[in-house]
Amino acid sequence: MSIQDRSVRDTDIWQADIGHSPSTGPSGEIKELASGVDALYLSGRAVLGPAFLERLVAGRLEAELWEAPVAVVVGGETFDLLPRGSGKYRFCLVHPYGQLSVTPSEQLPSFRIQPRAEFLHGVGPADCVEWFRGVLERECGPVVLTVSRIDLHADWQGWELSGDDRHRFLCRADARATYEDGGILTGFEFGRRSSKTVCARIYDKTAESAKNGSDYWADVWGADYDNESHVVRVEFEINRVGLRQYGLDTPEEVLAATGALWADLTSTWLSYRRRTEDETKSRWPIALEWEQIRRARLVDGTFGIRRMYEGRRRGDLRMLAPGLVGYLSSFAVLTGAKDWASTAGSLAWFVRSYCREGERSFEDRIAVKQRETLLP
Repeated sequence: MSIQDRSVRDTDIWQADIGHSPSTGPSGEIKELASGVDALYLSGRAVLGPAFLERLVAGRLEAELWEAPVAVVVGGETFDLLPRGSGKYRFCLVHPYGQLSVTPSEQLPSFRIQPRAEFLHGVGPADCVEWFRGVLERECGPVVLTVSRIDLHADWQGWELSGDDRHRFLCRADARATYEDGGILTGFEFGRRSSKTVCARIYDKTAESAKNGSDYWADVWGADYDNESHVVRVEFEINRVGLRQYGLDTPEEVLAATGALWADLTSTWLSYRRRTEDETKSRWPIALEWEQIRRARLVDGTFGIRRMYEGRRRGDLRMLAPGLVGYLSSFAVLTGAKDWASTAGSLAWFVRSYCREGERSFEDRIAVKQRETLLP
């Protein structure tokens, strides 16, 4: 029986036994807010033409000379070529939609592609793959893409966990870790990324989003999201070796199997059990919360590029505000300003004077920052 067949069979059994959709259960059940693909890393092989490589070499030399990114057109799209490489890849190009690493070495895939989460959720994983495929094929001709990593996630409210619950998880991997902050549980981790197979994380997504500025998640979660309650994310990272163990390779194969992958991983690789007096944990029954998690919908929504990047802007501004206001109030004290109007006037004079003494104008600095932030 194939992995896809097992997924369909298990879903039918669930609906027959429970009699309702896992996302709309009776009072007291956990609530699914979103699920799908949260990361998708690709590798690609193609014939790199000499003109393309010469353009990259010239751009890299210029970037090193100026110690700043240099604009390079690839397949009709403008990327910033960095003055440094990425791992074993000599050329690292960045775009608001993701990072593209390139190497002429025949020992490695020609390309390594890492889409940004905002782009992935904005257009959906299939269109994300096609955008990068189109860019590369316009530049190099036919490209063979494979998946080197995919992250699957499901976000829930109503599941209360504590550090003691780590004993209720049964996992095929031996490595596991519990994370706390000030005595408060922030998450669990199962398996090791270095294995290149599978690892899993269960953590407070609201706290993580507040920390890294990904404020677009409230938009993704939609009207069902209760901002007074935290969101627990269940996430599986499946790397190249793990995907090959499932017989999956191309983006089309992997994306078609996401639901089946989730059903199998939450059945055979990791589970959450209801404690009994039996000393053998594998005989503990599956907890109701995990039964629902196993049947996550894994439906990838497309939330719009503008909406996702606006959420990122909100998050970046929120994170910038405390430091910005602190510096401005200190500046006001040092310059004798008493209110915002006088502070702003002194600030304009101070910034102009500072930039006049330096090598770059304030406008040039803005342009560099605009390219570094990678917001369209």
